[in-house]
Amino acid sequence: METHFNPWLEIWTRPRATIRRIIHENPNRSLWLLAAIYGFGSLLNNAQTLALGQNFSPLAIFLFAAILSPFWGYAFLSIWSTAVYWIGKGFKGSGTFQTVRAAYVWSCVPFVLNILSWIALAALFGGHLFMLNAGNEQLSEPMTFFLFFILTVRLAVAIWSLVIYLNALAEVQNYSILRAIFNVITASILMFAVSWVIWGLAIQLFNPAK
Repeated sequence: METHFNPWLEIWTRPRATIRRIIHENPNRSLWLLAAIYGFGSLLNNAQTLALGQNFSPLAIFLFAAILSPFWGYAFLSIWSTAVYWIGKGFKGSGTFQTVRAAYVWSCVPFVLNILSWIALAALFGGHLFMLNAGNEQLSEPMTFFLFFILTVRLAVAIWSLVIYLNALAEVQNYSILRAIFNVITASILMFAVSWVIWGLAIQLFNPAK
C-alpha cells in the first residue's frame, strides 16, 4: 500500500525524492500558496529597508503585504526561474521551465517559519518595527536573547532553504550539486547585471542631466 505523501514535511529531509514526485504529479502544485509565503516575507523585508513605518502603521504594512504577496512572489519566482532555466541550458540541464520553477518554489517551504518570526518581531518592536531606529531600541536582556534567537532561526531557515533548492534543482536538471551551484551563481550575476542596468536607466529617465 502506498504511504501518504506530504511534500510540506518531506521536502525538508528528502528534497530530491520529494521534488521528483511533485513534478511527476503536478509541477504547479501549491504554486500560489508558496509564492504568497515567499512574497509576504520579501515585501516585509522591503518595507523594513524602506522604513515604511514612518508613514504607515505595522498593521497596514502587514495587510498590504498579505494582499500583494501572491502576486509579488509569483512574479519574482517566475523571473528568477526564467534566468536559471535559460542559463541551465548552457550547463546541459534537462529540466523544463515549470520543473525548474517548482524546485525554487518548494525550497520556500522553510520560509513559513519566517512568517512566525515577523509576528514575533512585531510583538517585540511594536510600532517601531518598520522604522529606521528599530534596531536602536533599548531591550532588556531576555528580549535581547529573544531577538538573537529569532535572527538565528532566520539564518538557519535561509541556509536550509538553499540546501533544499540546490538539491531540488540538481534533481530536475539532472546534474550534480556542483553544477547546480554554478547555475545559481551565474543566474545571480545575470540578475544583478540586469538590475543594475535597469536602475541606471531609471536614474537617467527620472533625473536627466541638465
